[in-house]
Amino acid sequence: MLLTVIFLDKMKELFLVFLGGGLGSAIRLILNRLVPSDSFPYSTLTVNLIGSFLIGLIISYLINSNMLKSDYYYFLVVGICGGLTTFSAFSMENLNFIKSNEILNSFIYIFISVSLCIALAYLGFLTMNKIFN
Repeated sequence: MLLTVIFLDKMKELFLVFLGGGLGSAIRLILNRLVPSDSFPYSTLTVNLIGSFLIGLIISYLINSNMLKSDYYYFLVVGICGGLTTFSAFSMENLNFIKSNEILNSFIYIFISVSLCIALAYLGFLTMNKIFN
């Protein structure tokens, strides 16, 4: 009985993340089509900035409402913001470092995240070019 309750609760969380993630991804697609990105990735920057702002608003609301790990968290934060952008989670993690006065950890995390993501994107690009050429 207890395992069934735990399983159903986790399935509900997965379902909320699934729904929110789909909605966030659809919003990202719409914004990517509305915001031109010819010479600079303005659409990506736009969704990252919006997502970061939204996650700050939502987390603050949920903390102040004592609902941090509620269904709203899984749907709005993990789902919608996660589907809209992963940069919002990156921003929130750095905000947590800063709030905890772990400034050095924040700078290290920013440096490693940005440099490794760019390096791995470039490595993936080069690898695929090698495969097709």
